[in-house]
Amino acid sequence: MADIEDQPTKRRRRSRRGPTDRKFECTHEGCGKSYSRAEHLYRHQLNHAPKQIFRCDFPNCYRSFVRQDLCIRHRERHTTRGSQLQKRDSFATDSHDDLSKSLVPVSSPSSPAMTAADYAFMTDPASGSKSPPSTSYPLSTGIETTGVPVSGYNDFRGDFSQADPMIDLDAMSNAYPIFGGETYNRSPFAMADDFAAWLFSEPLAPLGYGMMPFSQNQFYNNEPSYNNFCSVIPQHPMSVTSILDSGSLPAIISEEKRQELLHLMATRFNEAAYSAQTKRKKALMEGDLDNDRHVLSLRMMQTYIGSYWYNFHAQLPILHQPTFAADRTPNLLLLAIMAIGAATLDKIHGQASTKTAAELASFIAWHLRWEIFMDPDFRPPARLWIFQALLLLEVYEKGFSTRALHERAHIHHDTTLTLMRRGSSLIGRSSFDTPEAKEEDESWSHWIKAEATRRVAFAAFVLDSTHATMFGHSAKMVAHELRLPLPCDEALWAATSAAEVARVQSSLQSHGVRPVMFLDGLKRTLNGQPVRTNTFGRTILIAGLLSVSWHLNQRDLQVSSLGVGQTLGGRDKWRTALLRAFDNWRRDYDEALGSSPTSESQSRDVLHGLAHMASHVDVADLQIFAGAGRLMGRSITSRDYSTAREKTNRWATKASARDATFYALKFLSACFAVDDPTGEYIARDDYLLNRPWVMYFSVLVVWCYGFALDGPLRPAPTLATAAERRQDMQIFLQRVGGLREPNELEGMKGRNMCLGLLMVVRDSFSTSRWELLGEAARLLDSCIAKLQS
Repeated sequence: MADIEDQPTKRRRRSRRGPTDRKFECTHEGCGKSYSRAEHLYRHQLNHAPKQIFRCDFPNCYRSFVRQDLCIRHRERHTTRGSQLQKRDSFATDSHDDLSKSLVPVSSPSSPAMTAADYAFMTDPASGSKSPPSTSYPLSTGIETTGVPVSGYNDFRGDFSQADPMIDLDAMSNAYPIFGGETYNRSPFAMADDFAAWLFSEPLAPLGYGMMPFSQNQFYNNEPSYNNFCSVIPQHPMSVTSILDSGSLPAIISEEKRQELLHLMATRFNEAAYSAQTKRKKALMEGDLDNDRHVLSLRMMQTYIGSYWYNFHAQLPILHQPTFAADRTPNLLLLAIMAIGAATLDKIHGQASTKTAAELASFIAWHLRWEIFMDPDFRPPARLWIFQALLLLEVYEKGFSTRALHERAHIHHDTTLTLMRRGSSLIGRSSFDTPEAKEEDESWSHWIKAEATRRVAFAAFVLDSTHATMFGHSAKMVAHELRLPLPCDEALWAATSAAEVARVQSSLQSHGVRPVMFLDGLKRTLNGQPVRTNTFGRTILIAGLLSVSWHLNQRDLQVSSLGVGQTLGGRDKWRTALLRAFDNWRRDYDEALGSSPTSESQSRDVLHGLAHMASHVDVADLQIFAGAGRLMGRSITSRDYSTAREKTNRWATKASARDATFYALKFLSACFAVDDPTGEYIARDDYLLNRPWVMYFSVLVVWCYGFALDGPLRPAPTLATAAERRQDMQIFLQRVGGLREPNELEGMKGRNMCLGLLMVVRDSFSTSRWELLGEAARLLDSCIAKLQS
């Protein structure tokens, strides 16, 4: 069988080396080939024992390849050279025609398209061929596919529609998120090599603050919303009146709508007799439902909706508040809103009410997912409200509920992403028809849906990236999937009429402000260039950095396990660049926010601290070292513990441990200083997404570092009262948390004197409405016991 490197793609002269350089020989019987580099030999051996087979999915083509880059290049020739490909290939196929005949293994459509070996060799410049863009298929399935031809792939439309009848061709001109990667039926399980190379290359040319070029880069789409952003809303403000009136405030819900929800819960939220859920349903729905104090009264339902907008909405702004009306909202989406609102009910309502509301939220969520799955709109192309409901439900299940619901959300996260990737049109026909053909309010409505759809795509990405970082889950999305502009200016999203939108757009245009593409913003952040965006946009950018970090770390682990060379200059180089990018992001955010201790600044602290800590240590290792009995549904064995202990003890002596501990201490100091000077922190009343869990992560980092280096406390203080614990914590944070740079930790004494800190956080977590924080409290008990041993 001929060697892959003999593929006659393009003739060029190569320098000849002496036979002494050929020290890596193929041992396959009858082969005899030799190479000067081990990776070349390994790549050659893929011919004899391929790790994966890549098949051309062009109609009537049955070619197979052992490398993904060769398969992609072959497919490109179908369109760039048309039918001549078959003629030319009959003379230039060498071993690859034989592969389809002689090799038994065939990759399934659902299997990942890239192995670690492919990654290692596709990026090797010595291989003699470059990897073509893995994002060159513009018709990859997604929420909305644009259908903009790239590299001649316009001809694929008919073939895709035949292969997948769910694709709506009318929707292909819509400017919506594009999911997918190399092929239309596969998810991008790994980050594209050419994307990584582009991201870490030279900075973008400076074009002025907030400005961006129209890029012909392969990672962008020439979508209408990108170029015609300021022409979506017609400029006739005097003829438009606001659609809002006094009766459509966000929290208002009518008695008729309430009865619909009660009927749905009474008739559809059913369980087997005598189950826990049946008992809960009976307890929640008994009594006088019309009493204002009842958990399901009209007043309380309005309170839950108001709580959603007040306590949660700004953190994940995927709903359009100015046009939101509870009575016009699909019941299942409204229930998802109410679940989050009930879970974040303010403490002024009293502990009894907040406890009952939390039980209602859990009851709603338990049944809601199945109701969404059974809804007729839950199929591609799914409606926008389906995605909004699924994402809000996932937020509740992952971060406000029980262990069982948390695990369920983890399992069904992929379901949501698959539905997004499999869909095509969320709102029907193109939302960017000529504005003159529509009434102004109708045009505004279509713009809202388009912007909300992009925000849904970004929200899914934020959850995917942050949850992978915080909980140790696998990331299922990659940054280059999202070839979209960052969320629009907040003044546009908050505008209450088409006329106001037109005025805001005119003002933005006059100041030279245009939307920033996500990938442009990501690259600018990586290179220390400012990005003009809003709070949600900044959350998306840090999620992008976390995603890049997660995927590069996975790739380096895979590549190193094969014993081949590193890429992108090796782990230290890209990690240093990302650590710098985290600080670039923080600095840009600081300049935009100022110094006020708002919820935005606190969210900034959470994400910045998480990014730095997660870059240096895996939360799973910390939990195992602390004594966790189960993680990710699996029992921890004594061997797991021994491995984690050795790994943590080695880690504690390194600069990475000092960095992680430094940022953990900074974050904890900021938390307790901002929330209450006395050190009081009540996790039950903390509605800031991710902060309680990042606080837990931080405490584990601080304890692991101090305990691994300095051991238990000798003697250990008693700290019998809450006041003594808070005082001990504050002394520790002022002394150890007041450092100017990480390396000052190296020679410091008393790094393990964090007993008060552990106790304060443990006590706070033990009364939380979130079950995972109760588990965290018990693990902190283990840490306390080890310190006192």
